[in-house]
Amino acid sequence: MHAVKSGDGLIRFGEFEIEPMTGELRKAGLPVKLQPQPLRVLVLLASNAGRLVTREEIKQAIWEGVTFVDFEHGLNFCIKQIRVALGDNAQAPRFIETLPRRGYRFIADVDRSIERSSQKVNTHVDSDESGFTVAAESKSIQKPSTLVSLRTLRSARVALLAVVVLVIIASYAAWRLTAKPARAGPGKLMLAVMPFENLSSNPEQEYFSDGMTEELIAQLGSLQPARLGVIARTSAMTYKRGDRDIRQIGSELKVDYVLEGSVRREGDRVRITAQLIQVSDQTHIWSESYERSTQNTLALQTDVARNIARSLTLELLPGERSSSSERASIPADAHDAFLKGRYFWNKGRTEDLEKSVGLYNQSLELAPDYAPALAGLADSYILLGMYYAVPPAEAFSKAKQAATRALELDDGLTEAHTSLGTILFRYDWDWAGAEGEFKRAIILNPSYGRAHHDYAWFLVAHQRFDEALTEIRRAQELDPLSPLANSDVGWVYLRARRYDDAISQIKRTLELEPDFPSAQQCLERAYRLKGLYGEAVDAARKSMIRSGATQRELAELENKDAEKAMRSILLWRLKKSNEAASAQSGSPYRFAAQHAELGESDAAFEWLERAFIERDSELVSLRVDPAFDGVRAHFRFQDLIRRMGF
Repeated sequence: MHAVKSGDGLIRFGEFEIEPMTGELRKAGLPVKLQPQPLRVLVLLASNAGRLVTREEIKQAIWEGVTFVDFEHGLNFCIKQIRVALGDNAQAPRFIETLPRRGYRFIADVDRSIERSSQKVNTHVDSDESGFTVAAESKSIQKPSTLVSLRTLRSARVALLAVVVLVIIASYAAWRLTAKPARAGPGKLMLAVMPFENLSSNPEQEYFSDGMTEELIAQLGSLQPARLGVIARTSAMTYKRGDRDIRQIGSELKVDYVLEGSVRREGDRVRITAQLIQVSDQTHIWSESYERSTQNTLALQTDVARNIARSLTLELLPGERSSSSERASIPADAHDAFLKGRYFWNKGRTEDLEKSVGLYNQSLELAPDYAPALAGLADSYILLGMYYAVPPAEAFSKAKQAATRALELDDGLTEAHTSLGTILFRYDWDWAGAEGEFKRAIILNPSYGRAHHDYAWFLVAHQRFDEALTEIRRAQELDPLSPLANSDVGWVYLRARRYDDAISQIKRTLELEPDFPSAQQCLERAYRLKGLYGEAVDAARKSMIRSGATQRELAELENKDAEKAMRSILLWRLKKSNEAASAQSGSPYRFAAQHAELGESDAAFEWLERAFIERDSELVSLRVDPAFDGVRAHFRFQDLIRRMGF
């Protein structure tokens, strides 16, 4: 039996340091919030930097002795919280590498500032009273240290862990019961396409396996919309490199079938395997393997989708896309560039969107009439315009040109109809045209969550709140694990002035993703609009810390009543926005909202006028944004509404 050592010094890696004795995580000297259970997992992994720590070892070290724990969910929850605290990315990790179905490896360089003790501890559960028992494999595992007495810690650990686990399970169950709408339509089957595993020797081929997953989601979603619904990409991708079983996936996503598979691409050959599993009894309904030249990957994707359709005894839509044969003849390099473009678009950051534009254009140079690449290009420019990374006039003009051309080539392309609807809504203010495009997209593929999502915001802007809630809940149902989909349900409630519903929804969202900025902003706003200034200040103080507020700035809030403290926070944010705007362009609508909330109406109208001239994409929210309630009766406000054509 291998022995392990117990160290009690600081653990340093990158800009972070952990003090195991006090249970503190700091970044550049400032405290980082991390719950006790995820912190213990982080200490265990960092103490064993460079080696694989198996899931079984983690279970024995952290969860041993608590028989009722949902270990799989608990561990996944902890890893997610650790990644959030460290700013780590599961797709391109700097700190924690996931080894599918095996465990985790801490890959950053670690420095232990105090020499480790040489005391040896037997790895048997009964002999380790520190609470961090470990099953040794072929190498020793460094175990996190403790400060309090061993016997006291064991008792406290079990009691605390029981409470933590109960809270996790109860809150998770409550969120599942309340956050998920009922399945739409009697007898409708729901399918989840799991992320296809990249078995290629080159990890840079990840974009190709992700592209296969997305292509199947898109194709299957439009097969028989009345009978088959398909879970959206964001929720499906949460299972990437995970180790959850089919029954758990079915329960979490409320699906009847799960499709999983793998992609192995070597040279100019690609091998794809796929299998369809029925959730109720975990039986394999259908499985198939394909090996083709990469010259025929598009045809291969179509074949896979058709075979899955047959396995579910579904018939293809009578009016299958006319472009399917054309897409099968697209040059492999063009399709490859398209997949890479979509891979970067999904990351959502400005620099990644800029990369996606280059890749979509590369695809179009090789295949000028490739409609999906044109739709992708439109989507990238839409977000760049909304982020003000590209001036809205330039971004939306290019987006509209690309979306229109895509529909000329393929009028059955759901993504392009959704893109055009968003352009007509947020930039052209062509209300009738936008609604027509959204409805067309949903008819073509009711499983395309983004169409429901964007249409919901169109309905919100037109104060059709009941319809908006139906659409945003449908988007949530199709993407149940997406923090954005869940957060936006709260925002729709807030725009509808249903503040209690907004607070309830956002609290459930934060149980899913505690540090999701949009959800935190919505909760703070709902508290403030409801007059709960104390709760709003507490929420705002946390966001100030994340935004780099100094201790002096935070201290200035201490001796003020909650309402005055909230005003100080709003002034601080306006100052920060002005500082950021000096470095790069920002949304004038957001400046207008900040001034309006402070009661500075003249400045608010100046910024609103600029937002009107520049066609800021957020201006469509003007009629329903509570930030402008104080100036709503002003003639300048009413004139602006009229000029927008509402």
